[in-house]
Amino acid sequence: MAQRHDVAQGGMINSSTLPIVLLAAAFVVGLAALLPLVQSSGSTTTSGRISQLQQEQQDWQAQLQQEEIKVAQLASLARVQQEATTRLKMVPPTSVRYIRVDVAAPVPNQLPARFLPQPTQQSHAGSSLWDDIVDHLPIP
Repeated sequence: MAQRHDVAQGGMINSSTLPIVLLAAAFVVGLAALLPLVQSSGSTTTSGRISQLQQEQQDWQAQLQQEEIKVAQLASLARVQQEATTRLKMVPPTSVRYIRVDVAAPVPNQLPARFLPQPTQQSHAGSSLWDDIVDHLPIP
């Protein structure tokens, strides 16, 4: 019995603290087992959100295509002629006059203006305020 008492004081766990240690170990193992579940749940939620956003993108693409079809229909020559004659009460001209212009036509932009580089503004001749201030400093 003396050996057992020495072993208990030599670093072994007392029988009174053993259930607490086992309970703590079981708790840590349980938390470690839940970690993959939490990660899997997070990735499943993210995957579901990605699928939802992809579906929303497809819906917007379909709506865009329908709007493009409407624009094409509204811009058709037959529809424009019908609107001109019925709603606007326009009629074909009775006489046609041609005017000769001796200047070449300007080259049309191939891109809408919002995609073209903005023209740079011409700065006024002379020095800027910053240059004037720097010139007055006593710099060797």
